[in-house]
Amino acid sequence: MFYNKNVRTYTKKKLKPYKILDILGMIFAAIGTFNNFYQGVDHPPFTESFFYPYTNILVPAINIFTLAATIVYLFIPNQVWFLFFLYLLETINLIFTGFPVVGITLYINFFAFFCAGGYAKSHFKIKFAIAAVILISMISFEYRNSLTDIIYYVAFASFEMGCYFLLYFMLQERLSFLFKDVDVPGFAPEISLPQKGSVLNLKEMGLSERQISCIHYTLSTNFNFKKIAEELITSESTIKKEMQYLYKLFGVKNRELLRLLLVQYTIV
Repeated sequence: MFYNKNVRTYTKKKLKPYKILDILGMIFAAIGTFNNFYQGVDHPPFTESFFYPYTNILVPAINIFTLAATIVYLFIPNQVWFLFFLYLLETINLIFTGFPVVGITLYINFFAFFCAGGYAKSHFKIKFAIAAVILISMISFEYRNSLTDIIYYVAFASFEMGCYFLLYFMLQERLSFLFKDVDVPGFAPEISLPQKGSVLNLKEMGLSERQISCIHYTLSTNFNFKKIAEELITSESTIKKEMQYLYKLFGVKNRELLRLLLVQYTIV
């Protein structure tokens, strides 16, 4: 069993952003629930929504459920999908109850975190297209009697998504110095490495499948040698020997320096 890039592993450090996001969502849901009971929901824009007159029950119920669910998530932080589900639930709630701008923003935030979490690494174009179709479908259904509203809100969603893409490319360029031409202490590698920032094809270097898997686990997880050995169905001593070979090959002294060296390349 070799490395599977679709295996999702979480450490406390990786889960921390999701926990913060959950707490912020909890505050948002609590305020929404308070407003539902303090101001009521029998007034515009609720009375103009698709779900009216059921909004009197649906809106508070969804907000209370979301509030309770965010509390539950604190006890099951590994279930990140649960957080994404709440995002989608509140998106539907907001778009169909008269708060399209907030709902669209929430949906785009959901997709941004979905990508940031590494869930869109494969088949990104397909996943992006599906996400876009779902959002456009919700907008079109809610404002099916007004073409101008459909065009306006689709344009708004496109603008927001465009801002995210622009920020991504701007930050990618500005923060690239963090890993560009980092001087990794060690000794002379046994191979000639390409220029930093370029593609590094591991198979063309003559590495075995097990060695390639060790590199992927080193870059993508915090697994110790014993855990890697279990995943690859081999002994811990074998993994240690493979890693020692990789250290010597790349001219580094330990696993952390190997990781620091390789993150400067696009690994294929």
